[in-house]
Amino acid sequence: MNLRDVQREFKELPLACLDAPQLDARLQRDPDKLDELTRDIARRGIILPLAVARVGDRYEIVDGFTRYMCAGRAGLATAPCIIYPTKDAALEGVKYAANLFRLMMTPAEEAIFFHELLKKDCGDDFEKLCTIVGRSEAYVDSRLELLNGDPEVFEAVKADKIKLGVAHLVNTVRDESWRRYYLKHAIREGATVAVVTGWVGQHKALYETDREAPPTAPTASGPAIAAAHDPNRCYICGQNDPRFVPELVSIHTHCRLAVLDRLLQGEPATNS
Repeated sequence: MNLRDVQREFKELPLACLDAPQLDARLQRDPDKLDELTRDIARRGIILPLAVARVGDRYEIVDGFTRYMCAGRAGLATAPCIIYPTKDAALEGVKYAANLFRLMMTPAEEAIFFHELLKKDCGDDFEKLCTIVGRSEAYVDSRLELLNGDPEVFEAVKADKIKLGVAHLVNTVRDESWRRYYLKHAIREGATVAVVTGWVGQHKALYETDREAPPTAPTASGPAIAAAHDPNRCYICGQNDPRFVPELVSIHTHCRLAVLDRLLQGEPATNS
């Protein structure tokens, strides 16, 4: 559909004739920004018209619901509107583009918006959804994947505690307890994608490998049992505490032997 071929009408409509959108892309609105916009509309009026779709003798707001709310709070009785003949025509990229570039939708808000748009307006047609929002399949899929992942990971992205790339990596961890473990530390430490890539890669190598360990050859004195290497065990306290993620520290062997090991054994460090 080419919007240049769609007949649209510009008209001042009473707020009482306008209905809230069936799908509101904003999860929440900053009260301070609402107050600021209300004051601006009270002083200068609505500068950017609302986009609405005709529904019988009423109109559904497709873009501009926040401006509509603030207009009511400012005491306005009418609002300038661009009237589309159908909701499909109005939805042709208008709502998504306006919300993304003017109100800066978060990945979590995009995830919910894409999902609702996919179910309610696209008939589960993924390609149609990508066309409407003007984004690549990979971009849209990454948002839908977030919504279908761990709920706590989604909430962390929604609250802007982690970035989308970190969320994607954490969601690849199969075990829920480990997934929540890495999520907690990613939030606490403000971990980057590079850092979490290391965590998850090491975890998968240790705990999610499907390869069988080679059999141990018996010796004359019986089978040799080597102590299991645990990269998450702290060298200082000797414990694997799930509350803390160990970090790599470079240290010379002679420094470890002369200083660290002696201190751990309760002996004074040497200067050699």
